[in-house]
Amino acid sequence: MYAKIQEGYEVVYAKRRSRKGETLIKQVIAYFGYKIINKLSDISIPRNTGDFRIMTRRVIDELRKLNESHGFLRGLVAYVGFKQAFVEYDRDPRLTGKGNYNRLTGSLKIGLNGLISFGSRPLQMMSIAGAFIASFSFLLGAWYVLQKISGVNLTPGLSTTVLVITFFSGVQLLCLGLMGEYIGRIYDEVKRRPMFIIDKVIENNNIRNEVNDTVKCENIC
Repeated sequence: MYAKIQEGYEVVYAKRRSRKGETLIKQVIAYFGYKIINKLSDISIPRNTGDFRIMTRRVIDELRKLNESHGFLRGLVAYVGFKQAFVEYDRDPRLTGKGNYNRLTGSLKIGLNGLISFGSRPLQMMSIAGAFIASFSFLLGAWYVLQKISGVNLTPGLSTTVLVITFFSGVQLLCLGLMGEYIGRIYDEVKRRPMFIIDKVIENNNIRNEVNDTVKCENIC
């Protein structure tokens, strides 16, 4: 990993080539966990990676500026960017001892933390689902009307009850999604993450002199 740093990379993380000693449930949770986070969040986290990595001082300084209470390290490192690489390894099963890490609840907690820290799409999906359900109530109402015209005997009051419940359930879900959008934006502002991270500054004295001459000319004119 250090050799990769010497090649010019800013972040080098370890990537599991095999996951020996893990149960099938843990492997399934890990597989779908990465897929869900990458699909519903604004970042892309490499699969089969953990928190073990080597970083340059510049990357560490940028991470310290974020200062988040529930920081999701894998997501934060992906957020700050810089030139990154990985080193694959085969993880052998644990030989002795027993870890306190709960494979089920621990993985779910980490995944939920990553999704909440970097994803607003679940809120958008809530709004879409609410609009869909409310629209579906109109189609359902049209179907009930056609059934009535066709002479089909419907249970009195059932169609009205179903339509009202379906419509207002969709409206409520839509309103919750819209409120969630506002809360999500407030959450983003509170975190105060930088919009841009400067990798390097390229200076050109000739361009600087031309700009200064232009400014002087405008002031004189």
